Amino acid sequence: MVIPFTIGKNSSGENQFIDLAATPLLMISYNEEVELIKFFHQIFHLNYLFGNKSFLISNSRRFEHWQIKTDDYQLFIRDEPELSNIPTRFQMLKLINDEISRRKQIMKSKKIKDFKRYHSLNTWNEYKLSYQFFLLDDVWDIVIAKPKSLSLSLIRIILEGSTVGIHTIFASGISYRNLLQQLVTIQPKITKELQKKFGIPEPKQIGVLGHELILNTDGLVFYKIPGSMDMQRLYSL
Repeated sequence: MVIPFTIGKNSSGENQFIDLAATPLLMISYNEEVELIKFFHQIFHLNYLFGNKSFLISNSRRFEHWQIKTDDYQLFIRDEPELSNIPTRFQMLKLINDEISRRKQIMKSKKIKDFKRYHSLNTWNEYKLSYQFFLLDDVWDIVIAKPKSLSLSLIRIILEGSTVGIHTIFASGISYRNLLQQLVTIQPKITKELQKKFGIPEPKQIGVLGHELILNTDGLVFYKIPGSMDMQRLYSL
């Protein structure tokens, strides 16, 4: 396991892990913010284990509560952009997509297609690429924001980022079941991106694209892998 991430406890009280390096997209659904905080604190800790800065879109209240240092992240604060070091959502998503393209070129020059292998050989690589995370604490913020091209940029990051070590983690306090349909409605070009990745017919549900963590108010955590109808039931941290 390259990047162990604790998702809950089993009935014996033992921590249960997933490997974020094998998780292109992690979607976290929550009702109470205190539950979300536990998981995001884990992710913030991971940022210090790798050399490249991760990417974060949040609001000023959470930014202050989490006590994040601006210099530790590529950061956009949506309600107070002046606190950011990346001035707009558009520039943030462009920065991530540009980094994906840069990493693809580097890996192509090294004749390595698998990022896990690239990372394992990173002691001799001229270009030090480590895992990065794109953290979005409210995915609907991108959906309703302008320009509409943000939706296409987000999908490209989700579909292509993990092939070069950039993994997306988003959260939502409301249901995201119809998220993919909404994104396609806003930006129909997304259909072509999905077809390139998955073929025809393309996925219609966001659950096909990533792993899900569902945090409820009864101290339970439900974990679901892409495309599965079954959920693993765990207890909260």
